[in-house]
Formats: sequence, C-alpha cells, structure tokens
Amino acid sequence: MKKIVKNKFGYSNIDGLIPGIRGQRAFPTPLYKDSDPFLMLDHIGPQVVGKNFFLDGTGHDHPHRGFETLTFVFEGRMDHKDSLGNRVSICSGGVQRMNAGSGIIHGGDMASDTNTARFHEMQLWVNNPRSEKMSDPEIQNVSEVEFPLSNKGEIQLKLVTGTLNGLEGPLQTKATTQIAQVIASGEGKMTIGPFPEGNKVMVYAMEGVATIGGTSVDAFELAVLSSEGDSVEIATSEASQLLVLSGKPLQEPIAFGGPFVMNTQEEIIQAQIDFQSGAFGKID
Repeated sequence: MKKIVKNKFGYSNIDGLIPGIRGQRAFPTPLYKDSDPFLMLDHIGPQVVGKNFFLDGTGHDHPHRGFETLTFVFEGRMDHKDSLGNRVSICSGGVQRMNAGSGIIHGGDMASDTNTARFHEMQLWVNNPRSEKMSDPEIQNVSEVEFPLSNKGEIQLKLVTGTLNGLEGPLQTKATTQIAQVIASGEGKMTIGPFPEGNKVMVYAMEGVATIGGTSVDAFELAVLSSEGDSVEIATSEASQLLVLSGKPLQEPIAFGGPFVMNTQEEIIQAQIDFQSGAFGKID
C-alpha cells in the first residue's frame, strides 16, 4: 500500500486568473516541480459567486502547442471556442480534453452554477510525448453522466482517464495516465488502484479533509505518494473532494515558452513564429 512521501507543499496564489475568485496552483511551485508527465495544475474556487456570475472571455483568446489540457468544470459552465471551429458549453460535472498538438487558439466565457451559485474549476496540463508534440489538434468533451462510477459507502470514484478499480475512463491522453475524482459525502474508506509500477502518483485535495495512506491532508494540499505498493487507501470523515493523478513519466527534455511546451528552445521559437504567421488559424 502506498504512503505519502511529500505533502503540505502549500500553493502559489493565482487570484487574478479569474477576477473575484480564489485561485491556487498546486504545481509547479517553488517547493515541488517533479510532476512528469503532468506539467501544471491550477485550481479555481470553490467559491460562492452568485447565480448571475458571468465572465466575458472577449479579448482573452490565446494559443497552445505541444501538450494537452484537461478542464474540469465541477460547478459552473465554460463556453469554449477555438480555431478549429468548435463551439461547445461544458457544464457542471463535465470535463474537456484539448490536445493542442501542432497548434490551437482557444478562449471562451465562464459562468456560475445557477443551482449552487458556486464556481469551481480546475485545469490540468499533461505533457505530450515527443512523438505527439505536433499531432493534429482536437477537443473531446464528456458530460457528467458519461463517466463511470464506483461507490463504496459514502465515497464515490469517478474515472476520467485510464483503467482503475475495474473502470475505464472515457478520455485518453497522449501520455499514459490514470486520472480520477474522489467525491465523499461523509465518512468512508476506499482503496484505489492498482497503479502501474513506475508511475508518478499524486493526490490533490480540493475540498474538505481526507486521510491518504495514513496521513491527514487538508484542502488545497498536494500529496505525492511513494513508489512502493500499487494502491492507496483514502478515508474521509466529512464531505470532501480529491483528484487522483497517476502517470507514466516521459523522461524527455522540457522547454517552456509561455503557452507552448516543447522539447527544445528552438522548437519554442518556431512555435512563436508559426503563431505570429497565422499557422494556428483563427477564431471567427
């Protein structure tokens, strides 16, 4: 059984990302950067913002290349548009996978959940293997009712990618991942696994308090699990939400260039040239 080897990293505040809503970056932070194949995890909310909250995305369209984003809309709505011509709304409980691949421009509006008056969203960046950096860009949207679920008492496992606890997720990233949401309504205990040997396994607490591998983890804390064992026990005593991340490290060079993630600095420069020349297309 896996145990926590590192946690309580704290987080980097990103309050300006969505005006008026609390934001935090789980990784990378000055205290933790070794998350391969995962690149970044930004968590917005959860926060009561009112049933009429609306963020106009006009003027905030931006490009990406070389990786995938998974956008989790836990509560609220995201109206997505992109240079491929897609126009779609992702509502509470839905997840969007966007492969930026060789290049995409996207943007859109955001709104609160009209039932709960809250907004709660998360975006995870997953690195693409070198062979997939210039793959065809695409999006895939999955609504809340399409995710497979496993229940044990007051704990529910919602699988997003990969195979875990006998479930198969509807989304598959270019990197090999197992990504799941754990939703607890009260007291309960669940063993999650198996995770493939050698995978990087982390658990991020979004809300509430949970005991992970025998260690208590508070909301907004990231727990990195040991390499020993192939499963982890999660116990809760109150309403809680967690995100389980498991991925096979790519062990490839990483070059960051703002919205671009490639293997070399030369590729970053080329991405900037391609974007400026219009090779990413445009949003009509």
